[in-house]
Amino acid sequence: MNLRILHVGNLVNHGYYLVKKLREEGLMIDLLLRDNPKETEDPKFLDKELEYYPKWISFFEMRGNWKWNVIKFMKKYDLIQASTEFPIFSLFSGKPYVAFATGSDIIELAHKNSLKGILLRWAYHKAKAVIFPGPYMFEYVKILKLKNAIFIPFPWDYTKFFPIKNIVKENQKFTIFHPTNHFWRQKRNDIFLKAFVKFAIKYKNIELILINRGPDFEKSLKFLNNKVSKNQITIIPSSIPQSELNNFYNKADVVVDQFFVGTTGLIGQEAMACGKPLIQYADKELYKKFYPEAPPILDARNEEQVFHHLCKLYEDHDLVSKVGNQSREWIIKNHDVKKIIKKYVFVYKSISEGIDIQTIKEQLNLN
Repeated sequence: MNLRILHVGNLVNHGYYLVKKLREEGLMIDLLLRDNPKETEDPKFLDKELEYYPKWISFFEMRGNWKWNVIKFMKKYDLIQASTEFPIFSLFSGKPYVAFATGSDIIELAHKNSLKGILLRWAYHKAKAVIFPGPYMFEYVKILKLKNAIFIPFPWDYTKFFPIKNIVKENQKFTIFHPTNHFWRQKRNDIFLKAFVKFAIKYKNIELILINRGPDFEKSLKFLNNKVSKNQITIIPSSIPQSELNNFYNKADVVVDQFFVGTTGLIGQEAMACGKPLIQYADKELYKKFYPEAPPILDARNEEQVFHHLCKLYEDHDLVSKVGNQSREWIIKNHDVKKIIKKYVFVYKSISEGIDIQTIKEQLNLN
């Protein structure tokens, strides 16, 4: 396939990882991202062994006529994959493109009557395909009436997230890891925190590990203050590298994520890859629309349900192991990176050959 492809955008380093894997399959695909990227969008943060950026990564400066410069750069390629707001740029490039939804773009921005919202809706409808990696996005796909939308699971490097046998814990406490951004409106951290306070009153030999991340972090700490003992709380910095993050997952007995959208994201996938039980809001029926089976996530939609799951896991260590093992089996089976990359290659090849979107979707379902 002699197709020159450009991937634009690198939210949570998804673009870098995807392009890296696609290049391993022989595709001529490059990555374009903003200069001086923030930590979570910097390939060097994902790959600590990366001393120099590879030649297939280019940068644009966000100053002057930068938007036009991005569009001109896109014109050098045969096909674009653009994430978040970059489908708008692709719209004006004159090149065929695939839009990749990352979350708030398809949930919020594309429904606004602002100029940017209108342009993003237009860009979605003009795209050769709109790839959405989260089942929770399906509701918004329907609202936007996107007949060109395709579900492809989020690919991630599970070789960096795995169970560590005989890991040494500094204490023998029952450990809960809540690595989620503290953004109460979007993550509903408050549901978990209320349940944790009840749990901490009932059981003393416990530890909660939080990451100092998100606009409501101080709000979360203020809520916990005077309600639970300070020696039950451990706070780690947001700059923690992935290698250490894997250790924290492994030292935890249970991971708790978010309670808003109904399906899991990277945190949940990393937790499951480490063989840990995951508590969050999980719409099992929605999962079944996109997967052969729903994941073994411990579904909770309010503080009573969270509290119930925490107590059951605390009282039954065999249950911790059982659910954790089932979780790892599910994520490895249903988020197999090689299968996901194969889907991307098929989509690109089909678009280049002029195959219509309905046929592409049908063939993907067969595979």
